[in-house]
Formats: sequence, C-alpha cells, structure tokens
Amino acid sequence: MRKKKCSVPEHFPGRKRKCSGTERLRSGTILVSVLWILVILTVLTVSLGRNTHVELSLVKHAVGKLKSKYIAWAGFVYAVERIREDSADADAVKQDTLYQCGVRLGDEESPQEAFQNITVGDGYFDVQYVPGGQEGKKIYYGLQDEERRININALTVQNYNILSALVNVLGFDEETAKTIACAVLDWKDEDDSPVDTTYGAEDDYYGRLARAHQCKNRSFDSLEELLLVRGMTREIYDALKDYVTVFPKQGTLRVNFDTAPAVVLTALARAMSTVLPDVAPSDADALVEKILRYRQGEDGAALTRDDRVVGLNEMPVNATERNLFLAMSQFRTYTSNYLRVRVKGTEKARGAQTVIEAVVYRNDLSTLGWHRD
Repeated sequence: MRKKKCSVPEHFPGRKRKCSGTERLRSGTILVSVLWILVILTVLTVSLGRNTHVELSLVKHAVGKLKSKYIAWAGFVYAVERIREDSADADAVKQDTLYQCGVRLGDEESPQEAFQNITVGDGYFDVQYVPGGQEGKKIYYGLQDEERRININALTVQNYNILSALVNVLGFDEETAKTIACAVLDWKDEDDSPVDTTYGAEDDYYGRLARAHQCKNRSFDSLEELLLVRGMTREIYDALKDYVTVFPKQGTLRVNFDTAPAVVLTALARAMSTVLPDVAPSDADALVEKILRYRQGEDGAALTRDDRVVGLNEMPVNATERNLFLAMSQFRTYTSNYLRVRVKGTEKARGAQTVIEAVVYRNDLSTLGWHRD
C-alpha cells in the first residue's frame, strides 16, 4: 500500500501542510526523548549539587577543625605562660591549693575569668577539667597537679601498700589490691625476683599467659601500661586512672595534701595506719574528713578563694590523728611541680573543637607528655 504524501508542497504559501501519521509519531518520539533527557539532566544536577554541598560542608568542617587545633595550642601557650609567672613569684611558688594550682590569680581575678572563654582569632579556648571520679559533673577552670595523685613510678617496697590501699578504697577486695600493688612494683623494678612470691609477677608469670609478654623492668611511661600488669582489669583501670600518675618517672613519692582528693588522702592515711600501733582505719577516715573540712575554708566549699593550706596545729585533731598525720607527712609536698593542662579550643562559626592535654614540668616548662583529641 502506498504511503500518502503531504498534499501541499512546503514552498506553497498560505496553506497548511498536512503531515502523515509517521511524521507525527516521529515528532512525539523526539518530544518524549527530550523530556527524558531533561529529567536525567535534572536528576544529575540535583545529585551533583547535593554532593557539592556535602563536600563543601566537609571542607568547612575540616577548616574549622584546623582552626580549633591552633586555638587550643594558643590556649596551651597561654597556660604555660601563667605557670611561668607563678613560678617567678617567690610567694606563690611556695604552695599550691585547689583554687590556685600552678597559677597566681589577681586580687579581683577568678579561675573563670582567667581560663574560661578566652577569645583568640575565630574562636575561644577554655582551660578546664573535671575532678577525678566526677565524670559528667561540674567543670572547673584552671590546672591540675600530678601531686594530687599517687605516682606509681615512686612506689618502693616501703610504700607500695599505699597503692594497695587505694585500690581497696575504690571498692575492690584486698586480695586483688595486694596483687596489683605487688605486680606494679615488679613491673618497674630492674630485678627478676617477685616482691612477693604469692602476689608478685615477673617474666615467668607473664610468659605463661595466653598472650605472653615480658615484664618491663623499667619505669612506667604511660598509665595504659597498667593494663598489662597482673591483676589489672579494665574495670579497675577505669576506676583507678584518675588517682594515679607516672610523673615524675624518677624520684620519691610526693602528695600535695592541699589538692589531693579524698580517695587519695584516705588511701595514704589507711596505709600509714597499718604501720602505727593502735590506729584503726576509722581513725584514718576521721582524719581525712577533718583535713578536707579545714582546707575548704570558712565557706565550706572547695575551689573558692578562701581555701586554706592544711596545718596540723590549726585542725582539731586528737593524739592518734596527730601521730597519723605526722606519719603521712613524710610524703607531703606544698609545691606542685608537675601540672596537667587541659585546653579545649572552639572555632565559633562551625563549633569545631579540639582538646589538648599535656603535663608540664614547672622548673623548665618542658612538656613531658601530651595527647590531642
């Protein structure tokens, strides 16, 4: 059958051209194809725009994170400068309290004014901390000293029972506490003989473990090493880590009675009560309560301007408590030489944050250990 051709020539003026069904079908197909192409291009455009938005957001966040890192470093330098100023002050360097730890505050200056929301560049920094055992509770501004903790590198056969008492105070049984204390001493001493044949641990013990390793026989470089020590579990470590330190790595045990938390003071007092005649754990607990109450000052609150330096003759103690305090005082220090600086830098535009935590040695302002979140 012959196809019908258009009845009007294309060049003929004034008359409508009648097209065949084939031409109309072809025109419809082209229109549908064009629409599909538009749909595909629209989808690609939207997808590309979304990807671009995500990538741009990631770039902005990365820039904000980088800025927050340098804001935090600025805060760290600021804190070190405050330590230097304190160390240069002959009166301030003689003692450190919770309220003025490692820094000397002006007459009208509070820790919040000195260390909270300090503006720098495109953001601000805070020098802050949460006291050990109070995770999620009130934030304090300023520095912490390592002398408020028990230095596991300073433990000896004469005083390792202080660590045992600390583990016990934290709620763990005496068997576990003694195992950990003996094993810690064996881990850091240079010999291969256990300090106690029942509770100690040297190479022969660690070599028999499923994941065998050697006893280090050197000082602890980090608290995480405790997880390798006999008797230690993640639960005990999490409870203990805020009350012990590895700084300094050499030297004698020193505890600042004016900054140490109740847990540390109680452990020290109970350990000393075991070597004195007629002194009970209840006497140790009563003495610690009096120390904490006295150093809070007249307002009865810690970390306020009227915090007091603990003085034996100023506290209402009995003869037993006096003897116990004197026994504890062999480990006492008034000056904190190892200061923990925790700085949080915040970039305002995107809220990016970086936290830097480091330990600074007061005498030469050297950084002994640090990490960044």
